[in-house]
Amino acid sequence: MRTEPVPRKLSQTIKSQLIAVLATMLAFLFWHFLLDYQRQKSESEAYIEAAAYGSLLRAELDRELNSLLFISNGLSSFIKVYRNELEPDKVQAILTDLWSNARHVRNIAVAVEYKLTYVYPEQSNQKLIGIDYRDVASQWPKVKLAIDSREGVLDGPIELIQGGNGMIYRFPIFVDDHYWGMMSTVIDTHSFLQSAFKDVQNPQFAFAIRTADRKSVFHGDAALFEQKNIFIQQSSVPNGKWEWAIENKRIHNLPGPGLGLLLSVVLSLAVGALAYFFAQERYYLSEGALMDSLTGLPNRRLLDSRLNYAHSEAKRDRKRFGLMALDVDHFKAINDQYGHDVGDEVIKAVAARLKSNIRDMDTVSRLGGDEFVIVVKDQLSEQGLVKVATKLLDIFNVPMVINGHEIQVHLSLGLTLFDHASEVTLKQLLKQADMALYQAKRAGRNTYSVWK
Repeated sequence: MRTEPVPRKLSQTIKSQLIAVLATMLAFLFWHFLLDYQRQKSESEAYIEAAAYGSLLRAELDRELNSLLFISNGLSSFIKVYRNELEPDKVQAILTDLWSNARHVRNIAVAVEYKLTYVYPEQSNQKLIGIDYRDVASQWPKVKLAIDSREGVLDGPIELIQGGNGMIYRFPIFVDDHYWGMMSTVIDTHSFLQSAFKDVQNPQFAFAIRTADRKSVFHGDAALFEQKNIFIQQSSVPNGKWEWAIENKRIHNLPGPGLGLLLSVVLSLAVGALAYFFAQERYYLSEGALMDSLTGLPNRRLLDSRLNYAHSEAKRDRKRFGLMALDVDHFKAINDQYGHDVGDEVIKAVAARLKSNIRDMDTVSRLGGDEFVIVVKDQLSEQGLVKVATKLLDIFNVPMVINGHEIQVHLSLGLTLFDHASEVTLKQLLKQADMALYQAKRAGRNTYSVWK
């Protein structure tokens, strides 16, 4: 019996179907990746918005708090000068004047040595007079910290001896280098926080604040600290820290992963033939992950790759290479004085100067914030590395003009040299550079230090 050949048309149909299935599968993979990427990007943007709002809240609170600290500092100076002429009536008059001109202050007190001697207003606070701080177990640790550190300490919010809740700012008074007593300013927590945040209320966000040491939430919903997709930040208060949890409510309106999966199926069936285009797009997205978005410099991921290559080359060819860790001196002060927009421009200008003053064979990368790392290839000695560092310090002696502001920017650098005969790992090498950078900062900044 003669077997008929399979018609060519059927073979071509199967081939076309296989190509269509392959294209559809590639399209599905791409769309699933793209939509998931967009969801994560939206979540990241919401997170960044929360971070920006957190910075605004922290700045407003710091401003409000700083307006209260002058009370203790001023009275401390008065007592130092007139310590031999102190009279109860005179002290009470000063406390009365300070209290009447201060906002959010429940009462002001002065302890001579460890005993509370003066307080204003006396009404409702009389039970405080004569109390020895050493006998108050809940407050003594912070009092002792203020004395030992010789700096102001913010305690609380805590339950007050005279009743109610408040924060206490204690400022130790030293006369002729000897402890004389303690100035205490009791701040009404509710009034203080309401005033600090009254101009920055935004219904898009919810936030809570707690003490970093006790984890005691004193503003907002404590449950925020346990939720996902919450921005957490810290802020410094006198001799202490607060933790913030900030929620961007917009994140609840973002589509879930289930909707993305459904759209991936529909779109992959419609655009399977465009799989190659989408694969290229995916490649470009992956490449973008290797560069710092602000400066265009290699980021930490690409730096790791360059470092591994330099390390392997040095071992193979018996060479040396240098590593520099550096950051901008007092960058926080620049941000605080000119704003974060100018701060970003400063970082971009620093990156441009660094890039234009190193060789093409070397790598300057940004790790984040104001932190940079430079890989300097083919260095024969520490002297060569020092020469590069000196050159970089010199070029930053010329002020930058940023958005109409003339800003003097200096760097601190930590240097280390990798020898091919050494068994030092890349992790250890980075640690050495960081330690050298720390030494440069301790030496006064605007300088370099070589790891030894």
